[in-house]
Order: sequence, then C-alpha cells, then structure tokens
Amino acid sequence: MPHEDIPNMFGRVLSGTKYGLRQTRGKFGLGAKMALIWSKMSTGLPIDIKSSMKGQDYITFCRLDIDIHKNVPHIHLHEKRENNDHWHGAEIQVIIEGNWTTHRSRILHYMRQMAVITPYAQFLFRFLSDAAEKNLTIKFTRRTDVMPPVPLLTKHHPSAVDLLLIKRLITDTTKPNLLQFLQHEFVNISKAHADRLIGEMGPDFSAKTTVNSLTSQQLVRIHQLFRQAKFDDPSGNVCIPFHLDLLITFQLLID
Repeated sequence: MPHEDIPNMFGRVLSGTKYGLRQTRGKFGLGAKMALIWSKMSTGLPIDIKSSMKGQDYITFCRLDIDIHKNVPHIHLHEKRENNDHWHGAEIQVIIEGNWTTHRSRILHYMRQMAVITPYAQFLFRFLSDAAEKNLTIKFTRRTDVMPPVPLLTKHHPSAVDLLLIKRLITDTTKPNLLQFLQHEFVNISKAHADRLIGEMGPDFSAKTTVNSLTSQQLVRIHQLFRQAKFDDPSGNVCIPFHLDLLITFQLLID
C-alpha cells in the first residue's frame, strides 16, 4: 500500500483503490474499517499497519484509529522505517474484545476459510485469557509465494446494470452516439445487436442519437429493454479460478 494512502485507506469509510469492473472480494475496504471500528468500540485501542511494496527501501508503519463522527483518520504515528531485510507485504494488527466462549467455533471457521481462499497470505491468531492455560495461538502458514494473476478489467453485462449505472456510464463515456455507446460500454453487444436494440427502443431513438441528449424517460426505456432482451452469458475468461493443487494441499495439512 502506498505510504501516503494508508491513513485514508483504513481511517475513512467508503474510500478505496479497487475501482473498475473486475473480479475482487472487496471494493471500498469496508471489512478492514469495520474491524477498526469494532476494535475502537470494544477496546478503544488503535490498529497497527505495516506495509512495504516490492523493491521499496523503507517500511511504512502507521498506528491509527477513526473519528467515527467526522469520518476521518486519527493518526497516532505515521512514519517510514528502514527496510534492510527487503521485506515486502502488509501486516495489520487489530485488538478486539469479544465473547470467546460463545463465538470460538465461528471465529476459527472464518480464519480457516480465509486461509483456504488466500493461500499466499499468512494468518496468525492469538487468544489471550486471564487464565494462561486457556491461551490459544493458531497459525495458518502461507502455502505459496506465487501471487495469482491480476484479474482483467471487463465491461458491464447489459442485463446486470441498473438505471443509476446507465446514467453514470453515459456521464463517463467518450462515445458520442448511442450506437457506439452500446457497442463499447457493454459486453456481448455487437454492432448488429446494437442496431437491433436501437430499432426496438422506438421512434425516438436512432444510431446517431447523442448520449448526452437522452432524457430520463429514454434512459428508462433503455433499462427496460436491457431487462427484456436476450444476451449471451458473460465470459468467464476475466475470472481467476482457485488453484486446485493449493486446495488439496490445505486439505492434507488439515487432515
């Protein structure tokens, strides 16, 4: 994570860096921020973030919590430290108070699921009790040093968009007319298919209709047609499937 971005990435709700339509398990970093907020509510303690990108000669260390009312990060410490060992990666330490007796099985099940789907990460969980004999440490070791390929960006499938998204795409598009907009902003719409869709929209539409001139009623009509028309299923080529060998390895380790 870039040094300058870390405070906002963790200390401001609804901020993120994963914009764009691609396979991902998160977009706005809400999971990390909810953990931070829960930690603040239950213990009042900040979280520690340690991060360094590959080839970077320093390690970023940041200790912060979040001002819930103002939605801004409250930074306790944000500094660059020497990286003599050329370490790279990210570590986040969160201290949370909860009912271990009641929720133990769910927490361990969640940690195990995370280890299954994130084989390139290492998870260390510690439970500290007033009674030392009840302390528990569980470590899920990294099973591969090979990161999966970055999922490819793709376009929206017409049957999966809502009216608000159509409006946003029209605002952001560089295509001047309706025909080009349909062809280039969505998957599975060829020129012939776009021509046919425009013909079914009604007499108020043509291939040369400028997208910026479309009225609210016309946008509703486009949305209705998208829901009624038949489109080919989206391609799975942009998805990165889970590697079966890593899943088998994890099962052997558990067994």
